[in-house]
Amino acid sequence: MLDTIWVEARRRLRSELLDKDYDTWIAPLRAARWSADTLTLEAPSGIARDWLRQHFLPAVERAVSEASGGRATVLLLVNRELSVPARAGALPARRAERATNGAPARYTFDNFVVGEANRVAYGAARAVVAQPGARFNPLFLCGGCGLGKTHLLSAVAAGLAHARPLGAVVCLTAENFVNEMIAALEARRMERFRRKFRGVQTLVVDDIQFLAEKRRSQEEFAHTFNALHESARQIVIASDRAPHDLPGIGEALRYRFASGLLAHVRPPDAALRRALVERKASGLGVSLTPEVASYLAEEWCANVRELEGALTRVEAYASLSGRSVDLALVREALGPSPVARRGPTLQRIIGEVCQHYQVARDELSGPRRTARLAVPRHLAMYLCRQHTDVPLARIGAELGGRDHSTVVHALGAIERRLEKDATLREAVSLLRARLGA
Repeated sequence: MLDTIWVEARRRLRSELLDKDYDTWIAPLRAARWSADTLTLEAPSGIARDWLRQHFLPAVERAVSEASGGRATVLLLVNRELSVPARAGALPARRAERATNGAPARYTFDNFVVGEANRVAYGAARAVVAQPGARFNPLFLCGGCGLGKTHLLSAVAAGLAHARPLGAVVCLTAENFVNEMIAALEARRMERFRRKFRGVQTLVVDDIQFLAEKRRSQEEFAHTFNALHESARQIVIASDRAPHDLPGIGEALRYRFASGLLAHVRPPDAALRRALVERKASGLGVSLTPEVASYLAEEWCANVRELEGALTRVEAYASLSGRSVDLALVREALGPSPVARRGPTLQRIIGEVCQHYQVARDELSGPRRTARLAVPRHLAMYLCRQHTDVPLARIGAELGGRDHSTVVHALGAIERRLEKDATLREAVSLLRARLGA
């Protein structure tokens, strides 16, 4: 239990913290005891313990709580016998810096799993490395958390930095851009800051939405953007939403973001989920049966981070218990799946309706309005509205690009039919039972 919780907590902290912070402060810690919802961690020195308390304790306690499935506290003790791992041991300082250029070295094009959901974004990223500044400038990647945007940004930065001088490629988050600007302002070194960012050959920025409501930072970034773009130097940006949907970002900057190629990184489809499960399991040295792989792909693969956490727990649980990885162990190790906790997705609801009425998904999304298709289509819209928080416009888009008013009409039609149609009420009850709703 102790090792399982700490392995999962460390995985969460690695994805949350900067690599240098994780390597310096989290990696040296040793989990000593788990008792009464308290995890005792040992630090190698009093300085390390005090720094952790002041700067990282809330993050560590949050990660441990999520890993253990309940509210947890962390007790920090000193164990001076612990060794502190050397950082970038085999590389001289400048070579280590050059190798990453601010991008995690573990993210490359070679280990990116490509599918229909991310094929355009992947192809655009490869094209940028092949012809920086010539095509797709800026390249703007957008999509939800854990879908691969940061992986692609890091692969671009690593690919371009490979044959370029130190400092020619800068990869950072928008938050770090703001922090560096604030530090430069306080130190009266804005000219040095501007030379650094406007003198690069490629600028790669993640989480650009962090600039929201920060007028001075937006102005500085806009000037940096213009200086690079006008001299045909490559800019790659990522965000959780498209440029024109970014709240708190000035119109002029949003238009700049939208002036190149917008590439969506969408949630993985069934084929990509299965490929991700197999690739990530192989990387951990975990052998999965087809049954287990299918279960993880359906229930634990809404995004890559969720899948990595699940596989880490499964591997730890199996190795510590000495059992083989079968479906019973996976369910025991992971508990209720995120799909069950979050409720049914649009895709699952539509799929269950299609199966119940024995119609194809393409038919339900198609233009035909026959009686055979109208009721299933309307019922799918109704159940999507009842059991998800998705906007009506997106429900309509999922069912053949229908608009908001069409969905409203469908909801009213189903509600009226339910008052007098016992067969429809029975179908709704059956579908809700299948969906676990």
